[in-house]
Amino acid sequence: GSDAGRVLAPRVSPGNLAGMPLVKLLGERLLAAGGKAVATREALEGTSAVGLYFSASWCPPCRGFTPQLISSFNGALERKGLKCVLISRDRDIESFSSYFSQMPWYALPYEDQTRNSELGARFGVQTIPNFTLIDPLGRTITTEARDEVVRDPEGLNFPWYPPLVRDLAAGHPGRLNELPSVVCLCESATTAQQSEVAAAMLAIASSWVPSRTGLEDGFEASACW
Repeated sequence: GSDAGRVLAPRVSPGNLAGMPLVKLLGERLLAAGGKAVATREALEGTSAVGLYFSASWCPPCRGFTPQLISSFNGALERKGLKCVLISRDRDIESFSSYFSQMPWYALPYEDQTRNSELGARFGVQTIPNFTLIDPLGRTITTEARDEVVRDPEGLNFPWYPPLVRDLAAGHPGRLNELPSVVCLCESATTAQQSEVAAAMLAIASSWVPSRTGLEDGFEASACW
Protein backbone atom coordinates (compact mmCIF):
# COMPACT_ATOMS: atom_id res chain seq x y z
CA GLY A 1 0.00 0.00 0.00
CA SER A 2 0.99 3.67 -0.04
CA ASP A 3 3.10 5.26 2.64
CA ALA A 4 1.64 8.20 4.50
CA GLY A 5 3.00 11.47 5.79
CA ARG A 6 4.10 11.75 9.38
CA VAL A 7 3.36 15.33 10.33
CA LEU A 8 5.45 15.35 13.49
CA ALA A 9 8.55 13.91 11.83
CA PRO A 10 11.52 16.16 12.61
CA ARG A 11 12.72 18.45 9.87
CA VAL A 12 15.85 17.00 8.36
CA SER A 13 19.05 18.95 7.78
CA PRO A 14 20.26 18.79 4.18
CA GLY A 15 23.56 17.56 5.56
CA ASN A 16 21.89 14.32 6.50
CA LEU A 17 21.65 13.45 2.82
CA ALA A 18 25.00 11.71 3.30
CA GLY A 19 22.95 8.64 4.27
CA MET A 20 21.77 8.53 0.66
CA PRO A 21 18.16 7.43 1.26
CA LEU A 22 17.11 9.27 -1.88
CA VAL A 23 19.72 7.42 -3.90
CA LYS A 24 18.29 4.15 -2.63
CA LEU A 25 14.82 5.31 -3.59
CA LEU A 26 15.56 6.86 -6.99
CA GLY A 27 18.69 5.09 -8.14
CA GLU A 28 22.25 6.24 -8.72
CA ARG A 29 21.50 8.47 -11.71
CA LEU A 30 18.90 10.99 -12.81
CA LEU A 31 18.54 12.90 -16.06
CA ALA A 32 19.07 16.65 -16.21
CA ALA A 33 18.26 19.11 -18.99
CA GLY A 34 19.24 17.81 -22.39
CA GLY A 35 19.16 14.22 -21.17
CA LYS A 36 22.52 14.48 -19.43
CA ALA A 37 23.00 11.88 -16.68
CA VAL A 38 23.81 13.29 -13.23
CA ALA A 39 24.51 11.61 -9.91
CA THR A 40 21.35 11.56 -7.80
CA ARG A 41 23.29 12.41 -4.67
CA GLU A 42 24.70 15.56 -6.26
CA ALA A 43 21.48 16.53 -8.01
CA LEU A 44 19.42 16.44 -4.82
CA GLU A 45 22.03 17.78 -2.43
CA GLY A 46 20.69 20.54 -0.20
CA THR A 47 17.04 19.84 -0.93
CA SER A 48 14.36 20.70 1.61
CA ALA A 49 11.88 18.42 -0.17
CA VAL A 50 11.76 16.38 -3.36
CA GLY A 51 8.70 16.47 -5.58
CA LEU A 52 7.99 13.28 -7.49
CA TYR A 53 5.96 14.30 -10.51
CA PHE A 54 4.06 11.38 -12.03
CA SER A 55 2.94 12.69 -15.40
CA ALA A 56 2.66 12.00 -19.14
CA SER A 57 2.35 14.05 -22.30
CA TRP A 58 -0.72 12.11 -23.49
CA CYS A 59 -2.67 13.09 -20.35
CA PRO A 60 -4.76 16.31 -20.75
CA PRO A 61 -4.88 17.09 -17.00
CA CYS A 62 -1.09 16.69 -16.91
CA ARG A 63 -0.67 19.11 -19.79
CA GLY A 64 -2.86 21.53 -17.88
CA PHE A 65 -1.03 21.21 -14.58
CA THR A 66 2.56 21.12 -15.85
CA PRO A 67 2.68 24.85 -16.78
CA GLN A 68 1.26 25.71 -13.33
CA LEU A 69 3.92 23.62 -11.62
CA ILE A 70 6.71 25.11 -13.75
CA SER A 71 5.51 28.63 -12.95
CA SER A 72 5.30 27.91 -9.22
CA PHE A 73 8.66 26.13 -9.23
CA ASN A 74 10.47 28.93 -11.06
CA GLY A 75 8.69 31.68 -9.17
CA ALA A 76 8.93 30.46 -5.60
CA LEU A 77 9.38 26.79 -4.81
CA GLU A 78 12.90 26.31 -6.15
CA ARG A 79 14.12 29.11 -3.87
CA LYS A 80 12.55 27.28 -0.94
CA GLY A 81 14.70 24.23 -1.62
CA LEU A 82 12.29 22.10 -3.66
CA LYS A 83 13.80 19.80 -6.25
CA CYS A 84 11.58 17.85 -8.62
CA VAL A 85 11.92 14.56 -10.46
CA LEU A 86 9.69 13.58 -13.36
CA ILE A 87 8.43 10.01 -13.11
CA SER A 88 7.19 9.61 -16.66
CA ARG A 89 4.14 7.63 -17.60
CA ASP A 90 4.68 8.25 -21.31
CA ARG A 91 4.46 5.21 -23.58
CA ASP A 92 7.62 5.73 -25.62
CA ILE A 93 10.95 7.41 -25.14
CA GLU A 94 10.35 10.00 -27.87
CA SER A 95 7.25 11.31 -26.11
CA PHE A 96 9.10 11.27 -22.79
CA SER A 97 12.05 13.22 -24.19
CA SER A 98 9.85 15.85 -25.84
CA TYR A 99 7.76 16.34 -22.68
CA PHE A 100 10.75 16.40 -20.35
CA SER A 101 12.50 19.02 -22.50
CA GLN A 102 9.88 21.54 -21.33
CA MET A 103 10.70 21.03 -17.65
CA PRO A 104 13.35 22.78 -15.50
CA TRP A 105 14.07 19.81 -13.21
CA TYR A 106 15.29 16.21 -13.23
CA ALA A 107 13.78 12.97 -14.47
CA LEU A 108 14.00 9.30 -13.65
CA PRO A 109 15.66 7.61 -16.66
CA TYR A 110 12.90 6.39 -18.95
CA GLU A 111 14.38 2.91 -19.24
CA ASP A 112 14.13 2.37 -15.47
CA GLN A 113 10.57 1.09 -15.74
CA THR A 114 10.88 -1.28 -12.80
CA ARG A 115 11.74 1.54 -10.44
CA ASN A 116 9.04 3.66 -12.05
CA SER A 117 6.41 1.04 -11.23
CA GLU A 118 7.79 0.53 -7.72
CA LEU A 119 7.58 4.25 -6.99
CA GLY A 120 4.00 4.38 -8.20
CA ALA A 121 3.06 1.47 -5.97
CA ARG A 122 4.95 2.83 -2.99
CA PHE A 123 3.16 6.17 -3.09
CA GLY A 124 -0.23 4.82 -4.09
CA VAL A 125 -0.36 6.55 -7.46
CA GLN A 126 -3.57 5.53 -9.21
CA THR A 127 -4.16 8.54 -11.45
CA ILE A 128 -2.01 11.23 -13.02
CA PRO A 129 -0.94 13.92 -12.63
CA ASN A 130 0.26 13.13 -9.14
CA PHE A 131 2.72 15.34 -7.29
CA THR A 132 4.11 13.69 -4.16
CA LEU A 133 6.53 15.39 -1.78
CA ILE A 134 9.11 13.49 0.26
CA ASP A 135 11.70 14.76 2.72
CA PRO A 136 15.48 14.19 2.46
CA LEU A 137 15.10 10.87 4.28
CA GLY A 138 12.57 9.62 1.73
CA ARG A 139 9.59 9.94 4.07
CA THR A 140 6.30 11.09 2.61
CA ILE A 141 5.26 14.65 3.37
CA THR A 142 2.14 14.63 1.21
CA THR A 143 0.79 12.83 -1.82
CA GLU A 144 -1.58 15.75 -2.47
CA ALA A 145 0.97 18.39 -3.44
CA ARG A 146 -0.79 18.95 -6.77
CA ASP A 147 -3.73 20.46 -4.91
CA GLU A 148 -1.35 22.48 -2.74
CA VAL A 149 0.41 24.00 -5.77
CA VAL A 150 -2.96 25.11 -7.13
CA ARG A 151 -4.05 26.54 -3.75
CA ASP A 152 -0.68 27.98 -2.75
CA PRO A 153 1.42 28.65 -5.87
CA GLU A 154 3.79 30.94 -3.97
CA GLY A 155 4.51 28.19 -1.45
CA LEU A 156 3.62 30.26 1.59
CA ASN A 157 2.90 27.05 3.54
CA PHE A 158 5.48 24.89 1.73
CA PRO A 159 6.25 21.99 2.20
CA TRP A 160 2.61 21.49 3.05
CA TYR A 161 2.78 19.04 5.95
CA PRO A 162 -0.79 17.80 6.46
CA PRO A 163 -2.45 18.89 9.73
CA LEU A 164 -2.79 16.29 12.46
CA VAL A 165 -6.38 17.30 13.12
CA ARG A 166 -8.82 18.36 10.39
CA ASP A 167 -12.29 19.82 10.50
CA LEU A 168 -14.31 17.64 8.13
CA ALA A 169 -16.83 20.44 7.70
CA ALA A 170 -14.16 22.33 5.74
CA GLY A 171 -14.61 19.75 2.99
CA HIS A 172 -11.07 18.38 2.88
CA PRO A 173 -10.93 14.94 4.54
CA GLY A 174 -7.31 14.27 3.62
CA ARG A 175 -6.40 10.58 3.59
CA LEU A 176 -9.15 9.52 5.93
CA ASN A 177 -9.68 6.22 4.12
CA GLU A 178 -5.98 5.40 3.97
CA LEU A 179 -4.58 6.25 7.42
CA PRO A 180 -5.41 5.09 10.93
CA SER A 181 -7.95 7.77 11.88
CA VAL A 182 -10.18 8.84 14.71
CA VAL A 183 -13.35 10.72 13.80
CA CYS A 184 -15.41 12.64 16.34
CA LEU A 185 -18.85 13.92 15.35
CA CYS A 186 -19.69 16.87 17.55
CA GLU A 187 -22.00 19.17 15.61
CA SER A 188 -24.29 19.62 18.62
CA ALA A 189 -21.45 20.41 21.05
CA THR A 190 -20.75 23.90 22.33
CA THR A 191 -17.79 25.88 21.07
CA ALA A 192 -15.97 25.20 24.34
CA GLN A 193 -16.64 21.47 24.07
CA GLN A 194 -15.46 21.43 20.47
CA SER A 195 -12.22 23.11 21.53
CA GLU A 196 -11.72 20.47 24.20
CA VAL A 197 -12.33 17.71 21.66
CA ALA A 198 -9.86 19.26 19.23
CA ALA A 199 -7.19 19.49 21.94
CA ALA A 200 -7.76 15.89 23.00
CA MET A 201 -7.57 14.64 19.43
CA LEU A 202 -4.39 16.61 18.81
CA ALA A 203 -2.84 14.98 21.86
CA ILE A 204 -3.79 11.52 20.56
CA ALA A 205 -2.42 12.23 17.10
CA SER A 206 0.77 13.77 18.49
CA SER A 207 1.52 10.74 20.64
CA TRP A 208 1.10 8.25 17.80
CA VAL A 209 4.27 6.20 17.39
CA PRO A 210 4.46 4.75 13.87
CA SER A 211 5.81 1.33 13.10
CA ARG A 212 9.26 1.42 11.57
CA THR A 213 8.84 -0.52 8.37
CA GLY A 214 10.69 1.55 5.82
CA LEU A 215 8.89 4.86 5.55
CA GLU A 216 6.89 6.06 8.52
CA ASP A 217 3.19 5.39 8.79
CA GLY A 218 0.98 8.31 9.66
CA PHE A 219 -2.06 9.17 11.73
CA GLU A 220 -4.85 11.69 11.35
CA ALA A 221 -7.68 12.76 13.56
CA SER A 222 -10.79 14.44 12.19
CA ALA A 223 -13.66 16.31 13.74
CA CYS A 224 -16.94 17.50 12.29
CA TRP A 225 -18.79 20.48 13.69
